[in-house]
Parts: sequence; structure tokens; C-alpha cells
Amino acid sequence: MVMTRERLPRVMARARAWLPPAVLILALSALFAFGGDRAYFYRLPHHNENSAKNLALAENLSAQDNFRLFRAKALAEDGSPYYNMYSRFPIGGTALIKLATAPFDSLSAKLAAARTLALLMFCGAVVFAYLAVARLTASRWVGLAAALIAFSSYYALYYDDAVSNEIAMDLFGVMLTFHGMVVFVQDGRFRQLLIKACAALLLGWHVYALLLAFIVFGLAGAVAAWLRGRPDSGGSPHMWNIHEITGGGRKYHTSMFAALIRSRYMILGAATLAFGIVVLGANLVNEYYAYGGETPMSELPSLRSALRRTGLEPERQNLPHFARLQIYRAGGATLPYALQWRRGGWEPSHLPPAGVAVGVLALGAAALAGIAFARRRRALWATLALFGFFWAVPMRASVRYQFHEFEAAFYVGVPLALFGLALMGARRTWGERAPVAAALAAAAIFAVSAFQIGNLGRDGEKAEAMKAEMADFDAIREKTRGEAVAVLWRPSFIYGGERQHFANYYLAGSVFAHGDPLAPYMGGVKYVVGDGDYEGGVSLTPGNRFAFLYEVEPLHLPRAELRRVESAEPTARADFDLYLEGDTLTYLKEPCGEDDARGRFFLSVRAVNFANLPEDRRELGHDGLNFSFAPHGIMLDGKCAMRRPLPRYPIASIATGQWTPGEDEIWSAEIRLPPSEEIAARYESVYEAAKASGEPIIRSDFDVYMDAHALTYVKEPCAESDTRGDFFLDIRPVNPEDLSEYRRARGYENLAFDFSRHGIIFANKCMARREIPGYAIA
Repeated sequence: MVMTRERLPRVMARARAWLPPAVLILALSALFAFGGDRAYFYRLPHHNENSAKNLALAENLSAQDNFRLFRAKALAEDGSPYYNMYSRFPIGGTALIKLATAPFDSLSAKLAAARTLALLMFCGAVVFAYLAVARLTASRWVGLAAALIAFSSYYALYYDDAVSNEIAMDLFGVMLTFHGMVVFVQDGRFRQLLIKACAALLLGWHVYALLLAFIVFGLAGAVAAWLRGRPDSGGSPHMWNIHEITGGGRKYHTSMFAALIRSRYMILGAATLAFGIVVLGANLVNEYYAYGGETPMSELPSLRSALRRTGLEPERQNLPHFARLQIYRAGGATLPYALQWRRGGWEPSHLPPAGVAVGVLALGAAALAGIAFARRRRALWATLALFGFFWAVPMRASVRYQFHEFEAAFYVGVPLALFGLALMGARRTWGERAPVAAALAAAAIFAVSAFQIGNLGRDGEKAEAMKAEMADFDAIREKTRGEAVAVLWRPSFIYGGERQHFANYYLAGSVFAHGDPLAPYMGGVKYVVGDGDYEGGVSLTPGNRFAFLYEVEPLHLPRAELRRVESAEPTARADFDLYLEGDTLTYLKEPCGEDDARGRFFLSVRAVNFANLPEDRRELGHDGLNFSFAPHGIMLDGKCAMRRPLPRYPIASIATGQWTPGEDEIWSAEIRLPPSEEIAARYESVYEAAKASGEPIIRSDFDVYMDAHALTYVKEPCAESDTRGDFFLDIRPVNPEDLSEYRRARGYENLAFDFSRHGIIFANKCMARREIPGYAIA
């Protein structure tokens, strides 16, 4: 076809229209180019654990098990199946992972396929964010720039390939639904919005926060329009206006409320709530029958989790920590990773500089101000900017463990709204050049951020070990599929943090129990997976390097393990002898009967670094891991034995024992652990620095040195007996007004402390550090 002068402008206009999508595709291709090897587990423990858990759920999904969502299946002594259920999330995401991984047989290929699926869903979220903002601002370049900047943060890119319906899949559902909201407001296509919202609810629950924000802001705008006596400024016949609310007049308030109840906002909320209840209800019914139909519905783990996470089941809260956490995470989600001078997530335990905190507050104020001054379609901008908080406040403020940093990915609406509004203003002032330049810069920033994050955690040595480990389990799976298998807890061959998640994935499809060789065995156990240190069996997989398969008699393994434990010297002697081995504590008693296993066992762990404890435990100063003998113990050959896993952080001391509720303590024991060489060296340097800083401010049983931040207590020589009791510490300020109102009457600050919480014993020395207030001290 001959290009004529008349056709040239049309061709050029069409080419310009396709430029933003082309730049978007080019930028997103960086995710696949720089993402690292997706066939193995590289990222932080929670990234790995979440991926392994969801892969196990997908691998176990089958019609044979009534499409139940479970991590592992064992057999009870009577041969009936016992499921380790995990039914709290919709089945749609798990089904998609199953479809993506089903064509492959090896573990690494399945993982690569699942991560590629997650990455495609993440790309889909970016695309729908681009389409939605482009519609809102009537500029493809503004939509492109805002979407790429918003999805360039650490929180978005670090978890872009995590195999989980809580992250990439849920982000896709949220952005899909927001695009439906924009189309509904502008074009009145309500059915499309409803279909998109229900599709999103098959992937995850975060879309409820978006729906709630949209309904709240939409109805608030309708009420404001009614009070002003003029149509809402939304501009669409399907947005609320005064005539739709009152039928043409402003006669009675009741007519407004009746109209609100019949509104499409309310229909949207009711329909999606009902759909979600059906999806979750199907899961709960499946879970109910998986547990034999005997557990009351109110006691099902998934329902208890839902009640706890929505605040309906009261829990201990730490609202100041929660608020601080959200401020920092919202700031971290707003800045592209390539522009951050701090690498990694922004957590309160690693506070950014004061300037960053001010910047975070400024960004929040700018976003809110932009929303407040956006006159058209303000409900959509407000929904976009604040839906992340609509999720965080009811869900995260009520949860005991607020450590899931990937939740910050859902603050993506803050930068989308902020940059979308800012670029819309820049376009009015400087014309189309401003968003074009911003979009090209955003594409470069996105690509650089993807490259930097894609290289996080790469380790050639770890890659080779991971490859061998997965190959080992591929060989084991060939022999054990459908058979009853026991997996040792003691061996260290399973990669990463929560090892049971990896066992769930590696042996999905088998009937197996994992945990402890001393724990009661399931019925029909035929094989055991160990690390090559197994007594009394010939490996069925001699070519493996890390994990080996053995054929075993059901009670041979615990007997062999008991003999191995008894051959060692107990770490502590009590009513039960205690054996500490790595991150495992074994309890052993002989002779032993039913009376010896009664009551409860307490297990209290104090960390070397207080910050390693869960947030709600820091005030107590220890981690409580209490348990009962059943189902963790076994009685065999006149002996009672239990093994309990310990936290993986450095431990200062362990206190354990047994008691009967309502009665006296039966027995107790304490184990103090010597610090590791690394920790001792760190404290040695602090110790020497304190002594070199000058004369102590106090000379007594302990010498006390003072710097700008803390008091250092030192004693040499020193033994455990020197640290007994409480250390009292009273501080009087120069200005009494520096004290809290509660303390002013007393006139001083009481900072008494326990040495085991703030101190350490090493190399015949005792040292404790106690932070002091920043005010002038008298």
C-alpha cells in the first residue's frame, strides 16, 4: 500500500498510540531477564516457606481427596487418612498453580513453572494498573509512568515471583477489580465490575479492602451530594446524584437511606460478600469432613484464623508498633528500589534516617492532599490511595505476629495515586512532554530495580546444593509416591527455615508424617527419609548426596534413636533428663509410665538478641513454647521420650519443666548456653570499648560505664551466681518535665532489669547493657 501524505498523520498517530504499551512490554521483560534462576529456592526464608507451602497445596489438590487444600496427609493407626489442612485461602490460586505445574515431573521444573506463573500475574497487575490510571487521567503516558514507578518498590519486586495467592495473584485480582471500578464509573458497566471482583475473590481476599474502600467513599460522596442538593461530581449516570437518591426531590432523609440500600454500591458489596462466603464456606465444609466431621465448625483452624485476623477473636495488640510499621512500609512501598539508599525492607528494627521518616510523612501528606483536591472521580482516587490501609487496620492490627513484610506490596495504591495526580498536574502545566519524559525515566528505573533485586540472594554454592537436594527428592518421590513415609526432623538436609514446608512439597503425593523419629508413628509406615546417619538400614537411593530413603520397620527407628540419645551425656538432669542437640531439645525418662506424662510441660526460651523474639514476647523477655506429652511424646520399652524444636535464633537460656494445672510444679530445670564465638567476640569488643572509655561512673560489685546511649555493667571475674536477682536502675532527669506524668510525682524513671534479658556471661566475664533516656540526666 502506497503511503500518501493524507495517510501519514493517521499512521503516525496510530504508532504514537502504541508507543506506551511497547515501552511497558519492554520494561516488564526486565523481570524475566533479571529474575535469577527460578528453579530453586533463593530468597529469604519466608519467601521460600510461602512458596513451598503453596506448591505443596497445589501438588496435593486432586479429585481423589475431594479437592481439599492440605499440606500433607498421614495415616492414623486404623488406616484412616489424617490431613494437615490449610483452607483459609480461595481455591482459585491453588488450582492455577496446579495447572501450571501439572505438565512437569521434576521438583525444580514445577517450581520454575509456578514462579513464572506468579511473575505473569504480577505483570498482569502492572498492566491493569496502567490501563486504569490511563483511563482516569486520559493519558497513556501518565498511566505508564505511574504504574512503573509504583511497582518498582522493594516490596513489589522482591515478591513478584513468590508462589502464593497472597502476593502476585492477589495483586493481579486487586488491579483487575480497580480497572473494573474505573470502567463502571466512566461507562456504567456494572456487570463487568461484578465479574472482575468475583474472579479476583477466587485468587485472594485482599480485594475486599479495595471493595470496602470503594463502597465507603462512593456512598460518602453520594451522601455529600444529597446534602449539597446537587448531583455528585462523578459525572456518570451510574454514579450517585441527588435525583437518583430522592426520586427528583429532597423530601425526606429516609428516602435517601432507602436509595442507598438499593444502590449499586450496596449490591456490589452484598454480591461479593455472598460469593466470598460461598468460596470460604466450601473450604470449611471440606475441612470439617477432612477432620472426620467431629471438630465443631467454630474450632476449625481456618475459621479461627479468619476470626483472629479480622479482630473478632480478641488478641494482644501493640498498636504503637503497628502504626509505626505501617508508616515505614508505606514509605518503602512508595520509593522505587533503584532510588533507595537503604537496601531491603523498611522495618522498625532497622529504622531509616530521620530524613526518610520526614520524607515518608511528606509523601503521605502529598497523596492525601492530592486526593482532597482532585475534584473529579474523587472516590476512585481515594479508593486507590487508601485501600491498603483498609486491609491493614482490621486485619494486621489484630494479629499477634505483624511480621509479614510482603503485605506492604498492597500499599502500591499510594504511589499510583500520588504519581498519577502529580503527573496529571504536570501535564496541564507543561503539556504532553512531561508525562512522556516521566514514563521513559520510570521504565529505566523499573528495569534497574528489577536487575538489582533479581541479583539479591544469588549464591553459586547454594545453587549447586539446592540442585542436588531437589534431585535427591526426585529420586525419593519415584519410589514413595502413594506410600507411607516418615521424614526425620533431626537431619539438616531440607533447605531453609521451616523445614516441614519443604518436606510437604518434596513429598507431595505421598502419605507421610514428618517431624520427629521419637514422635508416635502413623499407621502403615513403610519408608523413612534421613540424612545418611540412619542405624540399621540400607539406603534405597545410594546415588543421592543429601537425603536418603530407607525401608524400615515401624518401631525400629524410634528404638535406634533412643539408643543414640542415651549414649550421650544429658545436658541437664531432672525428672526427665534433657539432651540439647543443635536446635532440638530431647526429653527422656526411664522407667516411665502414664502418670509421668500427665499435666503440661513448659518451655521458655530467652534469646541472646532480644529483637529476635516475636513482637508480643519482647515485653515478657522470652518465647513460650509450652506443650503436652501427647501428641509429641512416645512411650516405648518402658521409656518416655519427646523431642521439641527450638527457635533458630541464638539462645541465651532455656527453662523447662512440668506442672499440673491448678496444682504445684512437678519439676523444673534451666540450661544456660554459652555464647557462640561470633557473639562472644562482639561482646568482647563492647566490653573492651567500655573499659577504654575512661573511669567508670560507679565502682561496686559491677563497674558501670556510661555513654550517650546506654549504661554498661561489667564484672571480671564473674559467674552465674553473680547475676541472680533483679538489677534496679533509677534515673533522675535535670528537667522533671522530661518524665511522664505518671513518673513526675515520684521524681525519677525506674528502669529495673533482669540480667538474663539484657546481659551475657562469656569468658569468665559478665556484661549487661541498658539503654537510657535521651534527656539530660542529673
